[in-house]
Amino acid sequence: MKLLQLITCTLLALLPLNSRNAQAQEAAPRIALSSNLLSWATLAPNLGVEVYIGKEFSIAADGSYGMWNYSHTHGSIQTWSVGGEARYWLQARQYGFRRTYIGLSVRGGEYDQYDSSDGHSGEALLTGLTVGYRFILHGNWFFDAGLGLGYIHTRYDRYFRNKRFETYELNGERTRNLFGLTNLHASVVYRFPTKKR
Repeated sequence: MKLLQLITCTLLALLPLNSRNAQAQEAAPRIALSSNLLSWATLAPNLGVEVYIGKEFSIAADGSYGMWNYSHTHGSIQTWSVGGEARYWLQARQYGFRRTYIGLSVRGGEYDQYDSSDGHSGEALLTGLTVGYRFILHGNWFFDAGLGLGYIHTRYDRYFRNKRFETYELNGERTRNLFGLTNLHASVVYRFPTKKR
């Protein structure tokens, strides 16, 4: 619960990044929906939204959830995550909200994975700098690819299966802090057209 509150507060703090005049904001696309194909490939359905602010900034947020069992009797993976990113578009004035952007991202979630002998259950928080590129597919459809590096904090419990009593028992807790990959996405994006007045 504390992790979810931290992520929510961070996303809210990112919202007022850019306050352009009303005319500039009306000229920009307002909203887009996206889905990360890499998340779907790991059987964790994903859906995101992006809000455009002025002519050079956008705020993106998404969430994913996966829960599945494997083998006949043993094995399960449960995971959920939510994240957000503040983006600055480098060629926005010339090309609009496409081509290259850099961003600051934060993501957090929980996971629980076990098999016939042992398991891990914990939470993770990732924050880092991202770079991405958006390609035009057709009309209002785009393909967005991005990569991020930064700080990773994870805390998890290890447990093992007691075959005698058919239960899982705690086998220690571990915390790790490291630098690494914090964002990887290959997303299909649909950007709603701007209403003409």
